Amino acid sequence: MNSIQVPMPNSSGQEAQVLPLRDIKLPTEPGFWPLAPGWWMLIIVVSALAFWLGIKWYRYRLKKRRWLEIEQQLSELEFIYQQNKDQQQLLTGISAFLRRFVKYQLNQGRATALVGNDWVAHLNLYDQSQPFNEYKSALTAGVYQADCDYDAQGLLQLTRNFIHKQVMKPNHSIQLISNQADEEQQQHV
Repeated sequence: MNSIQVPMPNSSGQEAQVLPLRDIKLPTEPGFWPLAPGWWMLIIVVSALAFWLGIKWYRYRLKKRRWLEIEQQLSELEFIYQQNKDQQQLLTGISAFLRRFVKYQLNQGRATALVGNDWVAHLNLYDQSQPFNEYKSALTAGVYQADCDYDAQGLLQLTRNFIHKQVMKPNHSIQLISNQADEEQQQHV
């Protein structure tokens, strides 16, 4: 070890003792590892946020894919109507489509047994503005009549809007509405 001898002056100006001094040892640079606790917390928060966003994105993609498949079925109904201009065929198709949607997408299988005003009331449970009341006669008796007069494009657009709201709604909201629909359905049966 190197030591340096440094003379120490005393108060009278004469040289007094010589003190041995050692070289200064600097501490080593802090390494990258292990990380400080703040970095660990940041990593955990960012990872949890990325995981949560990944799940939200995946669920959104599933909903979007489901909506596109349903939209394709609605477009087929509209295309057939545009070709034939048969309102009765469109009304029957929309009625069957709504029943399938309620049964398989909203998991309300028992609701498909409802008929007449009960069926329209069940459809209106999902929207506070009661949009299907305007087409109540068409959806109840018009399906069974040969000549039912109703606004075909309006019903088709209403069905499209209704389905879009239900498909793209957050999951917890659908379940809350679904539970209300179960209670109402039990009262109807």
